[in-house]
Amino acid sequence: MANGIRLIQADLANIYSGDNDMAGKPVEHDPFATQSGGIPVEHDPFAPQKRSWMDVAGESLTNIPTSAAALAGNLYDVATDPIQAARGMGRMIVGGTEKLMGEPYFDTSSGRTVREQGKAALSNAGEYFKNRAGSEEAIKNTLATDPVGAAADLSALLSGGSTLAARMPMLARATPALRTAAEYTNPLNAVTKPIASIISPNVSPEVKTLMNEGITPTTGQILGGGAKRLEEGLSSVPFVGDFIKNAQVRAVEDLNKAAFNRALKPIGKELPKDVTGREAVKFTGDTLGDAYEKLLPKMTVKADTTFNTELSNLKQAVDSGAINDASKNFFNKWIDTNVSNKFQGQGAITGETLKGIHSDFRNKINELSASTNNDERVIAGALKEAQDQFRQLVTRSNPQNAAELKAIDTGYANYKRVQNAASKVGAEEGVFSPAQLQNAVRATDKSKDKAKFAKGEALMQDLSESGKTVLGNKVPDSGTPYRTMAAMLASGGAGLSGYPGIAAGLAAAPVMYSTAGQKMMAALLAKRPAGAQNFAEQVRNNQQARMAALLGAQTSPYTLIGEQQ
Repeated sequence: MANGIRLIQADLANIYSGDNDMAGKPVEHDPFATQSGGIPVEHDPFAPQKRSWMDVAGESLTNIPTSAAALAGNLYDVATDPIQAARGMGRMIVGGTEKLMGEPYFDTSSGRTVREQGKAALSNAGEYFKNRAGSEEAIKNTLATDPVGAAADLSALLSGGSTLAARMPMLARATPALRTAAEYTNPLNAVTKPIASIISPNVSPEVKTLMNEGITPTTGQILGGGAKRLEEGLSSVPFVGDFIKNAQVRAVEDLNKAAFNRALKPIGKELPKDVTGREAVKFTGDTLGDAYEKLLPKMTVKADTTFNTELSNLKQAVDSGAINDASKNFFNKWIDTNVSNKFQGQGAITGETLKGIHSDFRNKINELSASTNNDERVIAGALKEAQDQFRQLVTRSNPQNAAELKAIDTGYANYKRVQNAASKVGAEEGVFSPAQLQNAVRATDKSKDKAKFAKGEALMQDLSESGKTVLGNKVPDSGTPYRTMAAMLASGGAGLSGYPGIAAGLAAAPVMYSTAGQKMMAALLAKRPAGAQNFAEQVRNNQQARMAALLGAQTSPYTLIGEQQ
């Protein structure tokens, strides 16, 4: 359609420019005809109208859909008949070459035909661009009536300019600026970028980290930016928002599970499906403890200077703490009775004694940690530190079991972070938020001045930071969609009258934000086969291909005219 209109315009332009038998003759019955013939420019229906720049801006906005459709039609012509498009552009090159050389070549019957077609194509091209950009009024007219095509013209010009500048040392510095300008003015971005995003979306590294750990963010959390803000806004809408909140809660629960599995994976275990919160804390601690106790009977431990020094320092820290004397005395006596005195005689302990010390630590820590007495909870923390020093002693004393002990120690190190997070104020029933996990990771970083955390290298920081960035700072309040829906239905549907956008959401939200829907959307948005990323980058960033498409689309009107001649 667009090409047909331009063909008619070109034919009429030829009539009025003198390239026909009617040239120079008065047009009968034409009230505007002059003695010398033709139609005065001011009355030519195809001449650019006089507009102000304000008029241009208004018309341009109105004509964007029509202009985009015309460019799409030209692109379609090029895509469906690339040979004809290439032939037309080739004829332009032939016509341009002859004009530059100033003498005929290919002086054969077929050669003369090609030359004539080339000159016609070049002439039509010149007339086409003259009509679009040959004067201020022509430029205004093009911007007003064909804004998308004008952007294509400019982008093609800038792309060609950047290629030329790159080959000329004196203009090399202008190359990046020209390429950037060509990128921003290229109307094909409206097509290529969404297509590339479908082939392989630009998923953030944080989203990839979470999904690799088995965490399924919501659609908005995966896409980020405006999509995430829109989803957050919709979460406050009745019914629809309840499904969104439930999906967001599941994502945080996935994060909790992934963190516990970081502690269990080194010993080949994982958290059972329905175990969460405090139950997950207990299960993980007990599982690691059982693995340690199975290994202890095989080992012998002898107290060394490091262990004795650390235990003495810990006692001094408790003695100087702001707790009552009874709690201080309890700690010192418990350590002496259950740990230090076991090393009597040869100074070494083995087998069941080792296992007994570990069990005593675990039982007493669990008991005091659950106390409502603040001093007892402080003592529980001190016993955890003493237990950690004892484990380090066991590892130093048994290098033959280094691999198994390292796996257990790695699990315990990760466990200490999730245990800390689950104990934070606000961690309802032991379910912690991404921010609480991040704070726990920082608190348990023992490097000087928290240097590892500052560099993003603290243990489990990759998980906690990704969770905080993608999922947010807190655990959302879980929604009650069916209760909300029941309330709306009970009111005869009147509750929906204030929410005109909910009708569509009522159908989509239960599916899109269900457990299965959430996983399906995540797979569609973020998981692609190998090679998809490279292909998407070619679609997204291949300047040569996009410039060829633009040139083909922009030249198709007048190369096809050349074909007719």
